[in-house]
Amino acid sequence: MRRKGRVIDVSNSRATVCFHPAEACETCEASKLCHAAGKSQTVVVENNMGAHIDDEVYVEQAPGIGLLSAFLVFGLPVALALVGLIIGARWGQTGSLLIGVFGFGAGLVIAKLVDNKLIHKSLFLPRIAEIVEKEEGS
Repeated sequence: MRRKGRVIDVSNSRATVCFHPAEACETCEASKLCHAAGKSQTVVVENNMGAHIDDEVYVEQAPGIGLLSAFLVFGLPVALALVGLIIGARWGQTGSLLIGVFGFGAGLVIAKLVDNKLIHKSLFLPRIAEIVEKEEGS
């Protein structure tokens, strides 16, 4: 996915880009999920193009990274909860519930540990794909 935004901060090899809701978002029923209350979003991206503050840029995310993130945040905890429920069934409903809750919690902890590990790797960050040329006189 490619989105246009404005750089609001630069730090080392990272930049913070602010995205405002697009015109198409105004008529979209699901826009509240993307842009809560019509607010802009800020995202930390890999500044591989050497963008500066106030530059307009196009940002791209590698394909498949969104699916991997969704699996880590949602799929892994639910999968471990189900495994816990099945294993805990040997000890009745209470055991099943306790081990299922433990599995869910373990999934969240694993997702957080993986996130902390990957946040330092630029492979998983969106990247600036293009810096929009400024028009003369503006």
